[in-house]
Amino acid sequence: MPKPTPSTGKKPAVSPELLKNLPFKQRAALMYADRLEFAVKRHPHISYRLEDAALATDLAEIFTKIGFEPHPQPDQAVKVLIHNIIKWIDNRHLVMLHFKPKFTGFNLVHLLREVKLAAPSVQLKSFIPVFVGNVSSQKQQEIFRLLGGFSIRAACFFTPNAPNENNIEEILSVLERYSAVIKAEFETGGHRLTPFDLNAEADPAATGKYKQLLAKGEELMRAGDYEAAIKSFSEAIALGPNFEALMERGDAYYKAKEFIPALGDYREAARLEKTVPDPHARIGSCCLSLVKSAIKSEGPAKAKQWFDTGMKYLADAEKIVVAMERANRNFPEKLPAVPYAPILSALAESDVRGLGLEGVEERLDAFAADVLRKTSVKEDAISDNSVDTRIDRAVLLTRYRQYEEAERIFRSVAAEDPVNTAAAFNNFAVELRKNEQYGKAFDIYRELLVNDIPDRGIVVENMKLAGLKHATALKAANRHDEAVAAYRAIMDCRPKDREWVLCELASTFLEMQDQARAAFTFMEAIYVNPKMMESEKFTPYRDLASLRKEMMKKLQESEPGRKIR
Repeated sequence: MPKPTPSTGKKPAVSPELLKNLPFKQRAALMYADRLEFAVKRHPHISYRLEDAALATDLAEIFTKIGFEPHPQPDQAVKVLIHNIIKWIDNRHLVMLHFKPKFTGFNLVHLLREVKLAAPSVQLKSFIPVFVGNVSSQKQQEIFRLLGGFSIRAACFFTPNAPNENNIEEILSVLERYSAVIKAEFETGGHRLTPFDLNAEADPAATGKYKQLLAKGEELMRAGDYEAAIKSFSEAIALGPNFEALMERGDAYYKAKEFIPALGDYREAARLEKTVPDPHARIGSCCLSLVKSAIKSEGPAKAKQWFDTGMKYLADAEKIVVAMERANRNFPEKLPAVPYAPILSALAESDVRGLGLEGVEERLDAFAADVLRKTSVKEDAISDNSVDTRIDRAVLLTRYRQYEEAERIFRSVAAEDPVNTAAAFNNFAVELRKNEQYGKAFDIYRELLVNDIPDRGIVVENMKLAGLKHATALKAANRHDEAVAAYRAIMDCRPKDREWVLCELASTFLEMQDQARAAFTFMEAIYVNPKMMESEKFTPYRDLASLRKEMMKKLQESEPGRKIR
C-alpha cells in the first residue's frame, strides 16, 4: 500500500484544462489565490470604491474566494473619504479607489495631499488608485511620477467600456505585482520595522496598545484635559520613542502652558525627524511664550535670550521649508499644500507686543511680514487647506492691520464651515481688540452672538470688554447717544457683573445732563448688586451716590412722612 503524501499546506493545483472550463469568477479566484497569498496576509481587508456597481459586486465575490474580506464603498463626500482612507490604512486595509472629482474641484493629487495634511504620518503604500481612460504609456509614466511622491506602488488603468472580465484581470494582475513587491521587501529587509508599524510582522499587542493610548490622548486634548492627555501620551512613549507621540505630548504640555517640558519633547522629535519644519517651529513658539514669563521673573536679559533662541528656531524651520521646496521643485506633489503652515501657526501664537524689549517687536514683525508675503502666492492652496492654517494667516493679517483681507478669510471660513464660525470670529475680534480696534471687535462679537455658538458666556464677556472700550471712545468723541446704544447692547446679552455696565450707562446720562435717567439706571445697578457701593471698584462713581441722595431727598420732600430707603 503506498504511503500517503505529506501535506504541504498548499492548495491542490488545478489543471489548466479544468480551469479553462470553470466559470470566470471561480477561475480567477483559483488562479490568483496563491499569487496573492502574501498580500492577503499583510492586508486581510480590502476597501474599494468603483463607479461600476456590477464590477464592484463581482470583485467582492472573487476577493472573498481569494481570502480577502472585501468592503465595497459607496460614493462619499471628500471630507468623509479623507477620514476613511486614513482609518482604512491604519487598520491594514488595501485601499483601491476610482476617485472622480465630481463637483468638488479636487483631483486625486489634491485628495492625497489632504490625506497627508490630515495625518502626516500615514503611509500610502497600500493605496492603489484606479484610472479609467485611454491612457498612453507616456501618460502612465507621468502619473506614476506624480504618485511616487506619495510612495504609492501600483495603479490600475481601465479601458473605457471594456468588459468587466478585462477590468477584473487588470485589478488582479496589479495586485499580484503589488504582492510581489511587498514580499520582496520583506524578504530582503527593505522595510525596516518599528514597534508600531501597522503590518503583520509588528507585535499586535504593542501596536494596539500604542494606537489606543494615542487615540485616548487626542480625545483628552479635545476635551481640554491636558494633564490626563500628557499621561496617556507618556504611556505611549514608554512603549518606544516615536515622533508622533512626542509631538502630541509636546502639544499637550504647550496647551497646559508647561513650556519647558514641551521644549524637551519638541527637541527630541526634531532629532528623530530632521526634514520637517514642525518641531522647529513649535520650539520657536515655546521660546517666544517664555519671553513673557521671563521678563517678569528673571528680567529683560533672560527674556531677550529666550527671544533670540525662538527666532533662531523659527529661522531653522524656514530653512527646512526652503530646502523642501528646492528639492521638490519638479515634484510639487511631494510638498504639503502650504509648507509654511507650521511657521504661520507659531507666529499666530507668538505675541511679544508691549513688553518693552528693544528691537524685539521689530525683528518679529519683519520675519512675520516676510512669511505673509511668501504665503500670499499660496492663497489658492490655503483656501483649500485646513481651517487652522487659514485662521493662523488671518490672525497675522489682522495683527499687522490688513483688516480687509483678514476679514475676507475669517468670513470665508465661517461660511464654508459653520462649526468653526465661533473660533474664526473670536480670533478676529481678539486681534482687533489688541490693535485697539474696539468698535470693529464689538460689532464682530455682536454678529457672532446672533448664532447658537459654543462657549457663549466667554464670547459675551469678550464682547463686554470690547464694548466698554468702544463706548469710552465714543464719549470722548462726544457721541454719547451711540455710547448709550453700545451699553444697552451689552446689557441685552446679560454679561457677568453687569452692575458696572449700568454704572457706566448712568454716568453717561449724567454727562448728558439727564439726571432722571441717570438716577433710574443707577438704582437698577443697586438692585442687581445691593452691596455694590461698598466695593473699592465703586470709587469712580461717587457722583452717582450723590445723585441718589439728592433724588431720595426730593422724593421725601414730595411725599412727607413716607420712608424712602
